[in-house]
Amino acid sequence: MKNTPKRKQRNKPGVVLFTAVAVMLMLSILLTATVSYVSVNRTKTNDNYKSKQAYLTASSTLESFINQIQTDTAPTNDPTAKAQQKKAIDNLKKLASANSGKGTTTNVSYNGSNGKSDNIGTTKITVAQEGTSAKYIVVTCETTYLGKTEKVAAHISTHPVPKPAEYTNTIELVGNGGAGYDNLNVIGDMAGINNTTGKIYRFTNNTSIYGSYLMYGSLEVSTQPLIMLKPSLVDEKQGSTVTISENLDVSNEFHINSTMARADGYNYVNIGQKLSTSNHMDVGSSGFDVDLFCCEANIGGNDYTQYGNFYVYKGAGAYNGDATFGANGQTINGSLYVEGDLNVTKSLKVTGSVYVTGTITGKDKIVCTASNIHEGAVLSKAGRDAKPQIPVSADAYVYYPEDFFMSNDTNVTTISDQYQAFYDGSNTKTFNTFASDWTNVDYTLTELIDLTGTGAKTPVTSRYKLRITSSCTWASDLSFNDYGNGSRILVDVSDSSGDIVIRLQNGLNLGAEWSPVIVVRNRSTIIDTTTGDRKYNCYFVSDSGSAITLNGIDSVTGKSQHSGSSACNYSFKGLKVFDYDTYVRMFDSSVLNNTKGNPGLPQSGFVLNPTSVDVAGSYRPKNSSIIFLFGENTTLNATDQSFFQGSFYSPQAIVNIATSGLGGLVVTDSAGGKMTVQCCAVGVVIANSFGNANTAFYVYTKPSTTSVMQNAKGGKDDYAYGYELDRYDHY
Repeated sequence: MKNTPKRKQRNKPGVVLFTAVAVMLMLSILLTATVSYVSVNRTKTNDNYKSKQAYLTASSTLESFINQIQTDTAPTNDPTAKAQQKKAIDNLKKLASANSGKGTTTNVSYNGSNGKSDNIGTTKITVAQEGTSAKYIVVTCETTYLGKTEKVAAHISTHPVPKPAEYTNTIELVGNGGAGYDNLNVIGDMAGINNTTGKIYRFTNNTSIYGSYLMYGSLEVSTQPLIMLKPSLVDEKQGSTVTISENLDVSNEFHINSTMARADGYNYVNIGQKLSTSNHMDVGSSGFDVDLFCCEANIGGNDYTQYGNFYVYKGAGAYNGDATFGANGQTINGSLYVEGDLNVTKSLKVTGSVYVTGTITGKDKIVCTASNIHEGAVLSKAGRDAKPQIPVSADAYVYYPEDFFMSNDTNVTTISDQYQAFYDGSNTKTFNTFASDWTNVDYTLTELIDLTGTGAKTPVTSRYKLRITSSCTWASDLSFNDYGNGSRILVDVSDSSGDIVIRLQNGLNLGAEWSPVIVVRNRSTIIDTTTGDRKYNCYFVSDSGSAITLNGIDSVTGKSQHSGSSACNYSFKGLKVFDYDTYVRMFDSSVLNNTKGNPGLPQSGFVLNPTSVDVAGSYRPKNSSIIFLFGENTTLNATDQSFFQGSFYSPQAIVNIATSGLGGLVVTDSAGGKMTVQCCAVGVVIANSFGNANTAFYVYTKPSTTSVMQNAKGGKDDYAYGYELDRYDHY
């Protein structure tokens, strides 16, 4: 048996013999567990290509077969689809376990254009067990074509797996305390997902969110913050919203605008309790309506302007749907709906209609066509007028970094062996270990890279002071003379390395004189067939110790319980972490050829695309394979132009990225609009508490779907019946 990681190209003569057939065949196999003969048209061929035709036909058949399994078992939340998903996998197992595990073989014939069978060859598809369990299945396609035979196989594992976690927020707070944000700028969505009542979040000094915002608690606003509703970075077809479960208090200028024309399902602000304003609030703009919902309104001070409908509906407790409008200058370019009583003390302009279920006080102050003012109205609360639901809770996390560190369950983690090796003495390697090997020092890498997105590859050379090729500890044992002053360190992930886990030694404290530049290159060749993500990842983990105890799943919360996690503290100044494929595009050769020094600003012409669609002239990174896992009571402080391209999963840790970040980064949206930002992070930041400072941006990029973060959410009720493609073989 020969393992061929890269199969021959499919765009050759003869591939059409079976490309479409296997899809139809697979439907029959998976959904009915029956096998039938399938006829296809013959394609002319040359005897010189007999073996090639046999191979291409077999491999194309197999790939279509596997693709159909993938389609029929794609993750879904729909109960009916999930039942079909389970049925498909169960039927596949039945085929494999037949004949005492030797499986089921289908012979496929070839017909000529006249519909008659011609003896030019056959393909056999066999679905069989690999070993003693139908959990492991090998699908073999063997084609004999004009006397030449080729056989290929796919080895797959079938198993129920937790529903993959979805990460849609650039910054997500998990803790039960409030927070204050000063000059925080987020490209993507932001959320505070802990549904603890009484929390207060504060926006000050030009804090901006370019996406959606969801928070459980109250929001206090001062000093010109902005929420610019933009299409979802996860799915460009979806719009954006603002959801606040309790109160919104605006004391000094708040703008909520949109780049999208309003449509059902998005462009709204939903406040679970009371809206209070005392100085200037804008909602929506001409041509870009944003509706607003609350359960009580007190509009005062100076200036309230809205493009969209204003709804005040009854809520729980004392919230009776009453509204008071008493601002100096207040205009609703839309309609006003009040389920309680309406009190107007200063001139209120409404371009649409006014519907009030209760009584109106100050009707003479409403600037509106008299026939459009309806007192004692019945509100339909349907269609556009239906109040959006505030979810009872966000999608909660089940597993924590401690589970990834210590669990023996391979459905939860893939890195526990590497993590525990740091504590059982089997892995004593540090960065300095690699510095003692001359093959990893002053390392030069030249690789052919498609820099333009056109398919044309050019050689790109980058140089590094040190290369890391396996799991190890980042300790304080490197020589400053050799590795200070912004040394470039390459972390090289490959099939031979597997997941690289880098433990950050507790207390690691690197001042600005160090300013290391970490570049993570991932060239593992095993690719997830659904997402295109590489199998292996690079993890930076806290030094949380081996005394961690996993106490099982809490029967009430459904969350994993743990104890014994050691507290860790880290401080970095000027630390920069890049994905290699971004790094070699972001900087020119003058930077790439240096092994030390601050990389400086991105080169002219580099445009980062964090959206879910391709935009001409921009670079859209793949899902990030750089993951920071910080256990309970860990604190990270990163300052002085630090920058992180990677995702933080630290739900019980404190992440303070109080830094101006990387300057001069141009970011595009899906429409091709550009903005130049100071950027602190490109990825996802999930933390118990998050701190920031300075006018800097955080840009969304989701984590790799092959990383352990995919197992952080979900549970036994969210199982998907799927499979993993382990490898292809050519016999």
